Amino acid sequence: MNNNNNFRVLDKSLRIKRIINTATELFHKNGYRSTTLEHVAKEIGITKAALYHYVSSKENLLSIIYIKALESIFKNTNKIAEMNLPPDEKMRLIISNHVKNISIKSLSILSVFFAEENQLSPADFKGIKAEKKKYNQILEKIIGEGIDQGVFRDTDTKLQTYGILGMCNWIYKWYNPEYTPYKPDQIADHIINLLERGYLASETTAGRALEKNKMEKIMDKDGGGKKRAFKELKAQCRFLIDLIDNMDSDSNL
Repeated sequence: MNNNNNFRVLDKSLRIKRIINTATELFHKNGYRSTTLEHVAKEIGITKAALYHYVSSKENLLSIIYIKALESIFKNTNKIAEMNLPPDEKMRLIISNHVKNISIKSLSILSVFFAEENQLSPADFKGIKAEKKKYNQILEKIIGEGIDQGVFRDTDTKLQTYGILGMCNWIYKWYNPEYTPYKPDQIADHIINLLERGYLASETTAGRALEKNKMEKIMDKDGGGKKRAFKELKAQCRFLIDLIDNMDSDSNL
């Protein structure tokens, strides 16, 4: 559908925004190499000549997209980093922001950001690499502060940062707003929980699972086995009740 008339009534900043958003979606969907300025212009509903009033080349357009991506990445992160909060709270906010506002809300632009780096000019690539390093350093600093305060376990801050960002950034590879059953809040909370607690059960939880498994095996046997299991469980319950009564009685002395 031709959107030329709609495009013309927009002010210049909104026209540029439309161009960037359209190009980002096309680069994300079809790849940078397969997308031409003619494709971008046609999707917007203008001529290629008109498009040149806003961008000088496809390479220039890609560079603008990267600048916008960096603005999105740093928009809330710098604010969070400057908050007067404990390191663990800062890290939770940064991870939540990265998952919801960078990896999911800006899914298309993040996809282009990671997929098309080799299409940038050497100068642009160098600049983008420097900006990415600054973002990493924000996380490294928070991790370092957490280690110094005893909040985080002692570890390599760079490696820890790579691990955290790897989990957050990889979302663009599998998340699809139309088909993914998980909400952004769920994904953010799950990643935070996984990073803070790991994937191993606690000793208490693991012990309960073993006892449950043992009981299930007993119950799967013949009826006599079930009766024995119930008797055993009943005896344990009585023992615990007596123990609690005795402790309660002692406390009232």
